Amino acid sequence: MKNSNQRTMISQVKESGILSPLIIVAILLTVMLILKPNYLAATNVFVLVKVLTITAMVGFSQMIIMAIGGLNISVGAIGALSAIIAGGAMDRLGVPAFPALIIGILVGVACGVVNGLLIYRAGGVGPAFFLITLATASLFQGINLTITSGNPYYGIDSKFMAYGDTQLFGLPLSFFYMLLVGLLIWFMFSKLAIGRQFLAFGANPKAAELYGISKFRVVLYASIIAALVAAIAGMIAMIRIKTAQPNMGADWMLLSFAAPLIGGTKLNGGKVNVAGCLLGAIALTIISNGLVHLAVDVFWNTLIYGTVILLSVMVDQFNLAGMLRRKR
Repeated sequence: MKNSNQRTMISQVKESGILSPLIIVAILLTVMLILKPNYLAATNVFVLVKVLTITAMVGFSQMIIMAIGGLNISVGAIGALSAIIAGGAMDRLGVPAFPALIIGILVGVACGVVNGLLIYRAGGVGPAFFLITLATASLFQGINLTITSGNPYYGIDSKFMAYGDTQLFGLPLSFFYMLLVGLLIWFMFSKLAIGRQFLAFGANPKAAELYGISKFRVVLYASIIAALVAAIAGMIAMIRIKTAQPNMGADWMLLSFAAPLIGGTKLNGGKVNVAGCLLGAIALTIISNGLVHLAVDVFWNTLIYGTVILLSVMVDQFNLAGMLRRKR
């Protein structure tokens, strides 16, 4: 009976799609614990979780666009512009923390609207996502630099900054915000019609349109929700570093692709895995933090992230080819 329950549990883990990222996390943790036995000391866990929160958020943002078969190059630019607007409102205009936060998030949503409308006008599928968001990333970053002249905002509301040090059960409060966002995204894809429409459109855009699913609605809504998540990530990043930096989000693009790909989200759309994306973010956080502990040059991060993305794409294509062969 016990063996039967174990087999059932293993089968459920396999079906959930989290086995591979779970193994990756386990291997990385084991290696780090061998090399640095005190790696999971409370102080380092706190640092890990702070970094993980932002990595997971940008991964969730990218995952939403990947669900409909797209790619979003502007994730970091949206997060940075949202944070700069919120930080500037507090620093230059004396706006209280909460209204400034709302203003920053609304700016992020507006960026999502711009992305969605332009992508739809450009065709709404395939290269349109890449080309449009590549252009808007430059646009949003240009607005950011024009506003700030490349200078950070330090006059962030002290009450707002206090959230960066607030803990719950020994973990940063922002971590639980990230879990809530992840849960809401899971609920959207699992239980809501719009989430199922995203997946159907990502799996086969033409068939989805024939079935009555609106391309305009899918592209616009996905772009807005993804931008909203990126904007929240920008707010969390600002809380973490206690300043609004113009170059914030510069390294988010690779992270945003790598986390969902490691977690089992399909590059060509139609399948997402929220828990897998979180595990992918954990793996990336262990890698970046581990390199710091091992005194390895941080520039290796980019090389490793690029390799991880390449391997994930190869595995995704290998699985797709295998599935097509089985259908024949």
